[in-house]
Amino acid sequence: MKVLLSVVLMSAVIAALSGCASLGPQEAPRYYVLAAASAKPGAVSTPRTSTLLVVPTVASGFYETQEIVYSRAPGERAYYVFHMWTERPSRRITELLVTRLERERLFNTVATAASGVHANLFLNTYLTEFYHDAASTPSRVTISMTAELTDPVARVLLARRVFDQSALARTKDAPGAVEAFGDAITAILDDICAWVDASAPR
Repeated sequence: MKVLLSVVLMSAVIAALSGCASLGPQEAPRYYVLAAASAKPGAVSTPRTSTLLVVPTVASGFYETQEIVYSRAPGERAYYVFHMWTERPSRRITELLVTRLERERLFNTVATAASGVHANLFLNTYLTEFYHDAASTPSRVTISMTAELTDPVARVLLARRVFDQSALARTKDAPGAVEAFGDAITAILDDICAWVDASAPR
């Protein structure tokens, strides 16, 4: 009976100590803004008289979150625990894409789906990969997007293309990945704008 009581008391002490340890200092969550560099100066083109409507970017299920995604083995994905985006990448990419297209002045008007503006062309984008490849050495980020340019009146697909970009991360952690994501998304925006300019009717 005494032996059993001792075991029970010891278990209670261990549980109490474990509880105290779990209440110790923990890492505070950190939030990052997905940012892109400004476009490099290029040739000024005559804006089209048409209006381009940018449909909100759609992301595959695992990436439709504020958590930053990483991979430590081929075919595997996970979320960083204390490192997150300030908003979902799909929403932020839509904002960055609209801003970049407005600066490029390729169209008379660049609108969003919420604006209620009648548009001659629709730009649909799909985010299929958006993660930090921590398994590679050096580590890198990978972004893959599909873009479609359509004529909503004629209901015709004018052009479709897959854009892939990667960028090396200076450090093999979330802060290093965030910086690399900025480099990769800048390159993606450059590619999409150039493709839209070449594919849209004049």
